[in-house]
Amino acid sequence: MKIIKKIVPLLMVTMMTISLAACGSGNTGVSQSTAGKTEQTKTFPKFQGTDFDGNSVDESLFSKNEVTLLNFWFNGCSACVNEMPALEKLNTKLREKNAELVGVNVEAGESDKALAEAKEILSKQGATYRNLFISGGDEAKEYIGKIFGFPTTILVDKNGNIIGEPIVGSIEDEKRMDEIIKMVDDAKAGKTVSVPKSEATLDDKMTVLVTEENDIFVDHKEVWDKVFDNIQKDSAEQAGDITYAEFLKAQVEKAKDSFSEDELKILAEDIKRIDNIEKQIQELDSNKDGNK
Repeated sequence: MKIIKKIVPLLMVTMMTISLAACGSGNTGVSQSTAGKTEQTKTFPKFQGTDFDGNSVDESLFSKNEVTLLNFWFNGCSACVNEMPALEKLNTKLREKNAELVGVNVEAGESDKALAEAKEILSKQGATYRNLFISGGDEAKEYIGKIFGFPTTILVDKNGNIIGEPIVGSIEDEKRMDEIIKMVDDAKAGKTVSVPKSEATLDDKMTVLVTEENDIFVDHKEVWDKVFDNIQKDSAEQAGDITYAEFLKAQVEKAKDSFSEDELKILAEDIKRIDNIEKQIQELDSNKDGNK
């Protein structure tokens, strides 16, 4: 299934996608698409936000449900948009279990235009489940900023605790939705929420690789933020069929005067690592397709 790889914080494009399992198999408390620096997080951070009807919301929304699924998405994410009709059906089933799916758009709070576009997308997809954007809470915004693949869905209990393993990738197929329902039932019953072991081990390896790649950006966050700040949406959309590493290398080259020699060395070494990781992901992806 497809996820959208993040190119820049809150400015992402749909051209660079990889196949990835919806769930990881580790035992951390946060999505394996997020940085290792936050892997001990167990409680979703306090936040302030606004739902798409204009109502103020905060972490108290979790207390209204036995389990709340937060589905993180953005307007340009085709995988996010395509799964919305299935999410609408899933939310109907969840409501019968005193649970709820809530969409969290990571860019709708940036401008009225972005919010209007998000609302239009939901309308066209027939999605009526609650959606919101988060505007306050430094830890919450940092948490969202470290999500590497979209869509990502996490389960949160009525006390605000993140439960089980977050789901990375689209969840529109019936099998995956049935697995989510079971996860919700297990959470309500106080059981340990675990990822079904039916997924191929190739998926687990992909998840580890994507996490390793994301850690590169977190370990050298300040210097990579300078790169991301210089990336324009047009250049990302026009990148064509070049690899992710080639795209990043080109962006560094364009802005090389902005970096010190030490920073350029760090970026060059990081890009080599990213290129190696991407090749491993592509190989695993090819093996997975060949086994179908």
